[in-house]
Amino acid sequence: MSKKEEELGEIKRELSRLANEVEKLKGERVKQVPEALQGMPEHLSTYFDALEKQLVGPDAGMAYYGGIQKKGGKVVSSYHSGHEIESILKCSPKRVARLLSPFSNEQRILILKTLIEGNRGSSELTQVTGLEGGQLYHHLKELALAEFIEQEQRGVYALTEKGRHALLTSLAMAMTLEKRAIPEEVEAIFSETGK
Repeated sequence: MSKKEEELGEIKRELSRLANEVEKLKGERVKQVPEALQGMPEHLSTYFDALEKQLVGPDAGMAYYGGIQKKGGKVVSSYHSGHEIESILKCSPKRVARLLSPFSNEQRILILKTLIEGNRGSSELTQVTGLEGGQLYHHLKELALAEFIEQEQRGVYALTEKGRHALLTSLAMAMTLEKRAIPEEVEAIFSETGK
């Protein structure tokens, strides 16, 4: 056998070995994606893969939320939390109601959405909400008692980190869970398209 024939035989064996290795890797890579994760962007599914590894036992679960916000190219807020379902089901209904009660009023949500853009004075909040005097201060007081806002200086209000997390998480939940459009949203869509 000539040297070229030996080299060709060696190349064929190496190609065969590589082909077998590629097939083996393909088999390992093919993984059944759970139905709950189908359609999820790949960058998010890696987070859920990591969370799944934290689950112990065949009947385990976890509720997870998180967010990140940048302003001017700089991260100004980031948060995440995960709790085992068994643990969160023990949470007092009063605790849940206390957290969510500020969100039972559209004007309070509007105030929070305005404050996420930056600190605002009473007059600016009046312009945005249409609320004046006692009405505005009632809602500001409720948001302050919930620790969602604070007064930076007299008459100037700021969103707290707790308020930022609660607002962004609630808005994300509404976008995910409340699929029905409300009349104002439908009207806005048609007025934007000129129909």
